[in-house]
Amino acid sequence: MADLRSDSGFMRSFNLGLIAIVLTLFTMGVITLYSATKGPQLQGLVRQEIIFFVVGAVFGAVILFLDVQVLEKLAYPSYVACLFLLILVLMIGRVGGGSQRWIDLKIFHLQPSEIAKLAIVFTLAKYFSEDRDGASPYTLRRLALPGLLFIAPYFLLTLVQPDLGTAGIIFLISATMILFLKVHWKTLMVVGVVAAITVPVAYRFVLRDYQRDRVKTFLDPGRDAKGSGYNALQCKIAVGSGQLVGKGWLKGTQSQLNFIPEQQTDFIFSVYAEERGFFGGLILLALYAAYCVSALRIVSRSRSKFEMLLAFGCGAIVFWHMFINLGMVIGILPIVGVGLPFFSYGGSSLITFMTATAILLNVGRKKFIF
Repeated sequence: MADLRSDSGFMRSFNLGLIAIVLTLFTMGVITLYSATKGPQLQGLVRQEIIFFVVGAVFGAVILFLDVQVLEKLAYPSYVACLFLLILVLMIGRVGGGSQRWIDLKIFHLQPSEIAKLAIVFTLAKYFSEDRDGASPYTLRRLALPGLLFIAPYFLLTLVQPDLGTAGIIFLISATMILFLKVHWKTLMVVGVVAAITVPVAYRFVLRDYQRDRVKTFLDPGRDAKGSGYNALQCKIAVGSGQLVGKGWLKGTQSQLNFIPEQQTDFIFSVYAEERGFFGGLILLALYAAYCVSALRIVSRSRSKFEMLLAFGCGAIVFWHMFINLGMVIGILPIVGVGLPFFSYGGSSLITFMTATAILLNVGRKKFIF
């Protein structure tokens, strides 16, 4: 009888709702990916995506059963290892689409900047959990060390690839984790003033020509409808043409006639919205909202500061990808190279999302064992 109770408690220790959400999102994503992949060069992507999902599930299962203390010990080593990979990719990385982001491992292309999202979460969770003076509000002086030592190297090494979208994600994840802590109001004011000054300077001297064109197109999509504004306009047409219930699977004219660029990666939501319509979009948003709520519940039940920050950071990874991807597709954000979690094609990104979910399940599992 004791064994039965133990087995029952073990099963209850898993957040089955979160697992169901991920499986549903991935299934919907694979179905949409099949519709988005036309031609002999793309037909194998569905099979590859399923393989990546299995690899991510196996890797996630290993993480799921590791003690959180083991994960904590791996925080700084993982940061150093990922820093090495980010430097290595600039030296020997594979170039594609004008960016040098991937390391060719023969069996697949590793994107170190995807791993960097997890590594920065681990590192910041470790650093702030060890801060003995964490009860008082964080000042700019106290945030300078983690900012310069941990966040800046990842941000800059990703930015020069160039990969503005991923660099922005790394910054947003880090900023979200810091704001989750108690930050002094004067620090927030100083950061706001500095940001207001540096944004126009960065636009003029840091962004490349095509990146500035994306910002201009965001402000005025019709300025170059056949050039820099083409992607944004075609996405809006696809989303709008889905109307309430969509045109049906494999029946989207924008996607089937290949008007949508990169429809298997950055703009896969356009394919889904055209086929499933407004109601289908609401269902997808509800699933992502349920994922984020589950993550926040796990955060609230964490037993240590490290677990709390780790879970919050992993939830932030999925949230910011979802928010930015959907925002750029419907035209409320500039277009950047950010995929939709569990939907867009990409081995490194899918494994990253699976790993983040496994960490959430690991942190949440401990609350239900006894």
